[in-house]
Amino acid sequence: MKSNSDKKPAVFQPLGNGAYHYNYNIVERTEKDSETGESRTVYDYDTVKVWDKPEYEKLVKAVIREEIDETKEFSYVNDYNAAVLGIIDDETEADAAKTAYKEYLAFVVEVKQQVKADLEEAGY
Repeated sequence: MKSNSDKKPAVFQPLGNGAYHYNYNIVERTEKDSETGESRTVYDYDTVKVWDKPEYEKLVKAVIREEIDETKEFSYVNDYNAAVLGIIDDETEADAAKTAYKEYLAFVVEVKQQVKADLEEAGY
């Protein structure tokens, strides 16, 4: 979920009911107030909700599922395998399938690195 705040959000925000918001991709930007013309700092970020204590596997899964559903993920894998096995005849399609899968894998690695760094920084 895309979120916005005028205060920098905590990376892990307890909700008080056993759930936490994991706020990631936090970007600070300056925005001008349309009425006063004054500049102010705002924060744009993504948020996922997890239950119980934030843990690596839960957070990685939540972030990936926020961006890519299981059907799309299986599609990347199946299309890649079809391309590698020569089932996709069209070379352009095969190359596109391989590229999409590589991009998906790069995204997963990036998510894992970000979650690990956030957990370490927060002391979890």
